[in-house]
Amino acid sequence: MPLCLTFIDLKKAFHTVETEAVLGATRIFRGLYSNFTTRISPFYDGITIDVRRGVRQGDTVSPKLFTATLEDVMRRLEWDNMGVRVDGQQLHHLRFPDDIVLMTPNISQAERVPADFDDTCGRIGLQLNLTQTGFMRNGWIPDAPFSLNGTTIPECSSYIYLGREVNMMNDLAPELGRRKRAAGGAYKSIEDVVKKTKNTRLRGHLFNTT
Repeated sequence: MPLCLTFIDLKKAFHTVETEAVLGATRIFRGLYSNFTTRISPFYDGITIDVRRGVRQGDTVSPKLFTATLEDVMRRLEWDNMGVRVDGQQLHHLRFPDDIVLMTPNISQAERVPADFDDTCGRIGLQLNLTQTGFMRNGWIPDAPFSLNGTTIPECSSYIYLGREVNMMNDLAPELGRRKRAAGGAYKSIEDVVKKTKNTRLRGHLFNTT
């Protein structure tokens, strides 16, 4: 099956999404952000600032608010005939929550879908980070690089998505090697402490929490 994957990175997504967009997507939470202000005290003089952008960092509801807002964005896009068909279902993207991959069956859609997404996101304060956005295609797609907003989207042979290295060959060797290197680096950082610890359970606990 012809398949293009475009991995989207958003610039400071949680900091830049406009509050009005969040409230528009989640009317039930309007009271939470009503008269939302923050206060700073430079040189002991308090200044109150009206907050009109971003969601509260560290708040357990923040990822849910952002996801609801992005869902509202996705529903505005006219992508009914876009994407690839899998088991009778039309799939054009995966996201969690701002880690997004767009799925298209050809270069033409691979150019249009990110452009549509970028345009709609721009209306609520979100911007694509084109330097971190990557493109991947399988052997059924001809070699034809594309650009977005005048920037060429680089083609990559693999991409780290949700903590795992993804490639079109579904080759696990690179990912296993990456995890081994990460484990080796983690062990190196506590090697001296581990060598001085005789209790094997404690040594395992130290490694697992590094």
